[in-house]
Amino acid sequence: MPACILLLRIRKFLIPLPWFLVWCALAPFVLLGWFVGHIGLIFDPDSYPMRAASQSWRILMLLMDLHGTEVEVNTDEENILIKFI
Repeated sequence: MPACILLLRIRKFLIPLPWFLVWCALAPFVLLGWFVGHIGLIFDPDSYPMRAASQSWRILMLLMDLHGTEVEVNTDEENILIKFI
């Protein structure tokens, strides 16, 4: 299940971000990178950037699987929380 909301808390400020809309907005660029990577591999099969771009669909799948991930950093000066709901 993809995450819908990203809760970002820095110190005492809580910022809810619509993660699903960000994910949907960036998905076409990932798919474009996948397409360009495969076309680039036709012309230069040993190119590392093209091999990496052709595997960009994996980034899309990883971003979709962040539901339930919580990162909390507590230091003396700042408290930061990143939570995908």
